[in-house]
Amino acid sequence: MPAALAACLLAALPRLAAAHGETVDVLPEEPGLRLGAGAALSALHADEELPSRRMSGYLLNGSVGTDRRGGQLEHGVIEAAARLSSQFGAYAAIGKHGSEAPHTEGAWLQWQPGPDWQLTLGRQKPSLGAVITGAGHMDRFALMPLAKQASFGEDWIDDGLQASWRHPLGSGDVGLDVGLWRGHAWPGGYGGPLGFSAHAQWQQGDWTLDGFFLHAEPARRGTKITLAGADHSHDAADCDAALTQVACFGGRSQVLGASVRWLSHQLPLSASAAVLWHRDRGSLASRNGGGAYAGDTVGGWVEGVWTLHPQWELGVRLEHLRSRQTLVGAGASLVASELQLAAYRPANRQSLMLGWLPSDKVSVRLEVGRESVSGRHARYAALRAVVAMDDVVRGARALAGH
Repeated sequence: MPAALAACLLAALPRLAAAHGETVDVLPEEPGLRLGAGAALSALHADEELPSRRMSGYLLNGSVGTDRRGGQLEHGVIEAAARLSSQFGAYAAIGKHGSEAPHTEGAWLQWQPGPDWQLTLGRQKPSLGAVITGAGHMDRFALMPLAKQASFGEDWIDDGLQASWRHPLGSGDVGLDVGLWRGHAWPGGYGGPLGFSAHAQWQQGDWTLDGFFLHAEPARRGTKITLAGADHSHDAADCDAALTQVACFGGRSQVLGASVRWLSHQLPLSASAAVLWHRDRGSLASRNGGGAYAGDTVGGWVEGVWTLHPQWELGVRLEHLRSRQTLVGAGASLVASELQLAAYRPANRQSLMLGWLPSDKVSVRLEVGRESVSGRHARYAALRAVVAMDDVVRGARALAGH
């Protein structure tokens, strides 16, 4: 029974990820409408601001994000999915983080010309695999993985076109996804050509393997220098001609990632691991100078979950992140100082979680952890409740008004 419940809960994770923009398995099977809503509420205690909020020493978009201490709406989403016919469907989702203004997390149209193919156009999550896509908002653990934060800012959500193919192979399944993207979302930027992504997946029995590649060539990818008051954002800042309070990167930005998940159908255990490599090559400049910039940031995590009882689980996640960056040119030291690159230290986090799952729609989790980022150390404790109602309204003939 514990193993069966674990399998059921993990099978539901793609739907929860979809509520934040993913395009997999979210449309009704028959023509009709499905409305859903989800929310993650958290109360986090730490003696001081978590150093992962600012990630000093790593080149990101300069968005501070939210101070997670205290009680707050960690993340909320309202979604609508409609199947218009056997081949066409549409999806939209509005999300909200804390006290920030609501924003569009998904808005796309989908065409399915055959059982193995689908084409999705609009604002969506490019396919990265269930382990990497699902880590973060509405996850088992309270904080976004350090490696994902360093590679994408947080979640990678962009506007574009993605073609997907799924097909049985022997006793398993394989999948391929390729996409073209506007490229404004980090690590992309402005002024360059369309970004490109590719993803491959193999699933058989207890095992799922995923790998992906992202290539972007932003001409103007901005990093805000003034951090105070910077809102949460999935996009890079734009660079004005005067480089006012922003440092501008232009060049090639690539992310390579892989993940593996083991979900035992006999034992009450599951495990997963992921690794991300973010590579930048180009120029980096501010009003005080600039030069040739090269950055390689590599990180990942391993995670294990033990289903103690059909309604109880115990989980642990271990994370590590490190980076190598060089900036050579006139005024390079001033630019590095503005961006606090000298504050770099390898980052680590360890988290222990106890979860109570009274139903497949509600979970309550207690988590304790510690992290070290930029040489600063912090301990935290968090109590979280996640509610995901993915079938608020469903009707096979709802669109027809019957």
